[in-house]
Amino acid sequence: MGKFVQGLRDWFKDFVKALVFFLFLQTYVVQGFVIEGACMEPALHSHEKIIVNKLIYEVQEPSVGEVVVFSYPLEPEKDFIKRVVGVPGDLIEIKDGYLFRNGKRMQEPFVQEYVFGSYGPVKVPAGKLCVMGDNRNNSHDSRSWGLLDRSMVKGRAELKFWPFDSVGRILTKAD
Repeated sequence: MGKFVQGLRDWFKDFVKALVFFLFLQTYVVQGFVIEGACMEPALHSHEKIIVNKLIYEVQEPSVGEVVVFSYPLEPEKDFIKRVVGVPGDLIEIKDGYLFRNGKRMQEPFVQEYVFGSYGPVKVPAGKLCVMGDNRNNSHDSRSWGLLDRSMVKGRAELKFWPFDSVGRILTKAD
């Protein structure tokens, strides 16, 4: 009986260590998220599962082209995912169906259709980001609820891991 109790005690200690390690990772380093909706198509589809790097923005600021997960400003308990299209100091505008950043038309291979409507020009102030979905005609983003406060960003989307046929890195404009 003594070996059984000792074995149970050892198993419990290992389980607690693994649980603490997992909770640390989930809280501070990486977290899984599920895509809901079509706002990021064709790069990300509804029900795909992704890994978000929660630590990256502790050492660097978000860059144009990165896909970020954040607390939705109008309902902070909800998470949203969008692409960063403007950082502090940028002048952002949508005209003639295209996104312009600082007067230059952006090359966005992940946006695959004409963008209806216009936006801006809007100057992105310090502490804010301009974010938009890749599926611009079906995205609820900075054009409708305003610029995103940098403090609401939870992390950078790095990897799709489910379903298996879609496993891979999440592309940015730099890729």
